[in-house]
Amino acid sequence: MDKFTNSSEKETSVQIELHHKEVTDLLGDAPKWLIHSGSYLLYGILFLLLTGASLISYPDVVRGTVFIDDLANVEWVTANSSGQIETFFVENNSLVKRGDTICIMQNPAFLDDVKKFCQILTNVEQYYLTNKTDLLRTFPFDLTMGEMSGAYENFTKAVRSCMIYDDHNYYSQRKSFFQKEMTILERDAEKNELAILRLERDIFELSISHKMEIEKNREQLELAYENMVNSMRTWESKYLVRSHSEGRIILGEVRILTRMVNTGDTLGSIISSNKEEFVARLQLEQEQIVGVEAGNPVYIRLSKYPEHTYGILTGIVSSINFVPYNKQYAIEISFPDQLRTTANKEIKYELGIKGEAEIITYSHSVLSRIFNPIYALFIKTKDEIKNRY
Repeated sequence: MDKFTNSSEKETSVQIELHHKEVTDLLGDAPKWLIHSGSYLLYGILFLLLTGASLISYPDVVRGTVFIDDLANVEWVTANSSGQIETFFVENNSLVKRGDTICIMQNPAFLDDVKKFCQILTNVEQYYLTNKTDLLRTFPFDLTMGEMSGAYENFTKAVRSCMIYDDHNYYSQRKSFFQKEMTILERDAEKNELAILRLERDIFELSISHKMEIEKNREQLELAYENMVNSMRTWESKYLVRSHSEGRIILGEVRILTRMVNTGDTLGSIISSNKEEFVARLQLEQEQIVGVEAGNPVYIRLSKYPEHTYGILTGIVSSINFVPYNKQYAIEISFPDQLRTTANKEIKYELGIKGEAEIITYSHSVLSRIFNPIYALFIKTKDEIKNRY
């Protein structure tokens, strides 16, 4: 018994030391003010970072290659194709504006039908925005479009598909029947629980089918519209002779004689009334055009003139053509300060001068650029879960 007592006393008398006494004296206990101050400092830094991220913003930039033209040069009017000139739309020594049609070459298409079709295209563009099929009711199905007949036929088929689907109105009729059936079943909901569930599924599938059919018709119409516009542009470039500048036109003798011309023959000249009016042209893809507006500032780095020596040109977006050509959109850029760079140096215009342009669009804060994709992903996931169940 004494042995057992002695052994237990020895065990309790043993002390476990985690640190030597010298180490404990050196470290000591952390003061409470340091712990609180460190927490406040961490919160303060976090607050400053969030505030700075919400206040500091930088713009989106759209880049592309531009070519600069001088509208003050004398423009030579030439034939785009061989054949006979059908009609001149301007008089000799008259004033013309940029984009005016000077003459048209003989071709299988009827000019009046082409004009009528161009007018009706605005209704098709409105249909994209409103989905109102009434805008397609005035579409002409009997036009003579010459070389554009293939694209025109596909376009009329797409228009008919949209109109036929809306005229029969299968979706509204079937949905009405389902709703009447649902009203009857809900009178005894407990007994018809399974039937109500099946009917809800049928209504959901009908809605999905309706949306898919509309989307399919819209895609077909959009593709046919784009092909038709491209076909019209090809026709215009081949048979229409347009003015590319503003001024006084002087027609040659071809307007009096046989009017037979070959590709590249000179029909006349336009003495421009512009004085060093420079314009830059840029082609953008569909995903690039979003956010670009008239008035956006543009910075151009010329290929021939180094930026560190000559600086950069500054301009603004003057016009945007929202009708695509080969899935690209034409942008025109004007120069309020002419060809004077940021280094205050005047650039001498040369034919074919080009550079790399940066269009400055919307500005977004750093914080929004971080959280917007996260929020969009959250909404997308939420919608997927909702549609799944």
